[in-house]
Amino acid sequence: MLNHSLPELGWDASWEKAFEPYKPQGLVPARIAREEKELYLVYSEQGELSAEVTGRFRHEAKSRSDYPAVGDWVAVQPLPGEERAMIHALLPRRTKFSRKVASVKTEEQVVAANVDIVFLMSGLDRDFNLRRLERYLVLTWDSGARPVILLNKSDLCSDLAAKVAETESVAFGAPVHPVSATEN
Repeated sequence: MLNHSLPELGWDASWEKAFEPYKPQGLVPARIAREEKELYLVYSEQGELSAEVTGRFRHEAKSRSDYPAVGDWVAVQPLPGEERAMIHALLPRRTKFSRKVASVKTEEQVVAANVDIVFLMSGLDRDFNLRRLERYLVLTWDSGARPVILLNKSDLCSDLAAKVAETESVAFGAPVHPVSATEN
């Protein structure tokens, strides 16, 4: 079982402040690393734990978006002698990537939370699509994260300066970096 320090996981003073109400209850902070059908893998200073939400959490959740997502910070109660924990609360999110749940209902599903920077990569070969890049930029800005654009395969581009300028024209101030895997 791997142990993680909270700062390694992204913990800072503002998370500490948000967690204050849960300390008196004996709960500990953990970060959601994986979610699969309402079963979670959380990272904490107690190690990697398999977790699920409490019945009370489930009862109080109004929609799917109220449940933890990858990247969320939660207040958990580790179960003594087991590599398991119960999730009691979700700390407020700083950012979130969400989509519509795949069903006839219009409901938000949070795919990832508390992401600070998103790297958007686009190849400068035949796959380059400025409109698709614009859509991803909008999603990133709407999430609250900061985008960074990586234009890969710059070694295959005959007019790199023009492609960078074209990309910068839709980047809304996001940094644009041409890169090449074959030329380091």
